[in-house]
Amino acid sequence: MNEGCFLCPRECGADRVSKMGYCNAPRDIILARAALHFFEEPIISGKRGSGTVFFCGCNLGCVFCQNGAISRNFRNQRNASEPVSEEKLAKIILNLRDEGAHNINLVTPTHYSDAIARVLTKIKSELGIPVIYNCGGYEKVESLRALRGLVDIYMPDFKYFSPEISEKYSFAPDYVDVASEALHEMYGQVGEAMIGDDGMMKKGILLRHLVLPGGRHDSEKVLERIAKTVPPEKIIISIMSQYTPDFAPESMKELRRRITSFEYEYVLSVSEKLGFDGFSQERGSSNSSYTPDFSQKTF
Repeated sequence: MNEGCFLCPRECGADRVSKMGYCNAPRDIILARAALHFFEEPIISGKRGSGTVFFCGCNLGCVFCQNGAISRNFRNQRNASEPVSEEKLAKIILNLRDEGAHNINLVTPTHYSDAIARVLTKIKSELGIPVIYNCGGYEKVESLRALRGLVDIYMPDFKYFSPEISEKYSFAPDYVDVASEALHEMYGQVGEAMIGDDGMMKKGILLRHLVLPGGRHDSEKVLERIAKTVPPEKIIISIMSQYTPDFAPESMKELRRRITSFEYEYVLSVSEKLGFDGFSQERGSSNSSYTPDFSQKTF
């Protein structure tokens, strides 16, 4: 008999065999893409690319998600037709290393964290490059603890402060408290960010925050919460301007525009005042052309 799933903060308890959980994913590992990726921050992508493994399904389901094709509707994707065994996942990871990847970048991994822990336990000693846990920030501390010593770089989002906003856009009114506890655990595991002589990140936290239209004051509170949770000078932050209205529902009129330069610059100034250092984006990044092509089989 299959036990219910309690890997993420939703603790929906679905067995993910006869019934899918909130993440909309089965227990079997379903991948959308596994390939070198060159559009992460420079300290992640470098010259040879980040070895990204995109998992299907998601425990958040943000209404504006640019990866919605694989996070919620992946059963329509050709690549998502066959499960991938843990042994196959290990081979995919090692193959990406052999292709020259600077790191292994596990994207939307939350609902497969138990399987990922088992795979990394087997291959970590021979991998030889950093492992990145690239998530939405809505993580269960107990699940993160199972990854201690296996993940070198945590790359979470920290999306919202307001419970009303996080409920409306991600159906998670407890987001800020859950994300704060998760961030505290992540920092406790990997500590201060470290950049190697080659300019590539080797360990630590690279935290991302996406500025939303009309959301600059919520962004300000997000940054203040982060600064109270971890030392600002010991993590790297990426303030993103890449929000695109292409994927937002027509009913949410406030999301049907790009952010303004004023909104973005306001958030950048708050980040600087709080002592954060990291990355900003060119305004040209706010369009759907930066979304990976999930239609081609890559593994």
